[in-house]
Amino acid sequence: MYLEGKKLQTCICLLSCFLPIIVHAEKKQNVIFLLADDLGWVDLSCNGSAFYETPNIDRLAQKGVFFKNAYAASPVSSPARGAIMTGKYPSRTGYTGLLGQWGKPSLGKLIDADFAPNISTEEFTMAEAFQENGYKTIHIGKWHLGESEETLPLSQGFDVNITGFEEGEWEAQRFNERGEFITDVLTDKALNAIKENRNESFFLNLWYYAVHTPIKAKKKDIDYFKEKAKRLGLDTINAIETGDPFPAIPWFLQKKGDNRNGTQRRMFQSDPVYAAFLYCLDQNIGRIIQLLNDLKLSEHTTIVFYSDNGGLSTSEGSPTCNAPLKDGKGWDSEGGVRVPLIIYTPKVKTEKHVCDCPVVGTDLYPTLLDLCGLPLYEEQHIDGVSILPLLEGKVVRRDPIYWHSPHYFNQGGYPFSAIMDGDWKYIYRYDLETSYLYNLKRI
Repeated sequence: MYLEGKKLQTCICLLSCFLPIIVHAEKKQNVIFLLADDLGWVDLSCNGSAFYETPNIDRLAQKGVFFKNAYAASPVSSPARGAIMTGKYPSRTGYTGLLGQWGKPSLGKLIDADFAPNISTEEFTMAEAFQENGYKTIHIGKWHLGESEETLPLSQGFDVNITGFEEGEWEAQRFNERGEFITDVLTDKALNAIKENRNESFFLNLWYYAVHTPIKAKKKDIDYFKEKAKRLGLDTINAIETGDPFPAIPWFLQKKGDNRNGTQRRMFQSDPVYAAFLYCLDQNIGRIIQLLNDLKLSEHTTIVFYSDNGGLSTSEGSPTCNAPLKDGKGWDSEGGVRVPLIIYTPKVKTEKHVCDCPVVGTDLYPTLLDLCGLPLYEEQHIDGVSILPLLEGKVVRRDPIYWHSPHYFNQGGYPFSAIMDGDWKYIYRYDLETSYLYNLKRI
């Protein structure tokens, strides 16, 4: 009995010595950041679409918090993505234009302002913050923040970078030589990354190419939505209306003599190929959620679903419609900058699954650090605030949100600056030297 007691005492002593190490090694909260490309505010069935179908994203919104007044920091992709990664407005970093636009001004009344051609290497990105705090950092999909070696993901805080185009030939950037669809391929890569890193903390940045042009989809999904459009009588109605002339000819069309006679606005959602493209995105998000459940990682993983800018509705085929919001991608109006945002996190329990408080892309950097219990980097959070209180169901008044976009874009947009404070949005259009004041409650 004495020897057994001594053994017991020894075991307890050893356990007490190792307990602090065990506690210290406890797994942190994982983060999966899902970014759709050009997804409109009303493209989700949970937010009003009667034609598109997004059941998995809808369920994520029911479990998490759907932000009804979420905004992109720019009406186009590159600067909006830069704001996500740096936590700063494009006007502060100087990264306000599109990557391919640099040094190629549009032909309009004004000359496009100059801007930084890449994300600045001096910025300490969200990925670098997670990497510094012991996370495995993985980027999969579209980057669009620079092409030089020092501005690509591996130099901006990611341990792994997978574009999805590493192997094989791709038809129209969407189907590979084996007939696989890009959205499926990216998700396969993401599922493998989750499995490989299931036992360590990871930050997975999965930035899809969907639903950006070229608008392509799998035949079976297209056939389904063609039949749905026919059933609803949408196939017999002309959804496109020609509007006002474009204020400038974009850089890539000047040699072709294309003067962009008028915007081609889609007046309602009816494009079966776009619907099929979005449906495939939704199904793949469902695959990710299912794997998290299977691996029992759901209670250890925060998921963000967001769009880089508003839906494309005025040019390049105008595949979607953002009504009741005006216009779309590239524009100063609500259709260009108001976007879907869903955050699901097991760290916060709330009965309030819809939030009306305005938020913007710069808020995501400090929010995700806050949710994971990581230190904030104050120099990067000048323009963004943690919205953790909103996730907890608290009522918080957001400070004004700002935009400065001194460029013409090929969707019909023009140089502008704007400020939104509460229900009021003020816009200054530089080419017309005209101001506009809107009450957003009247939309």
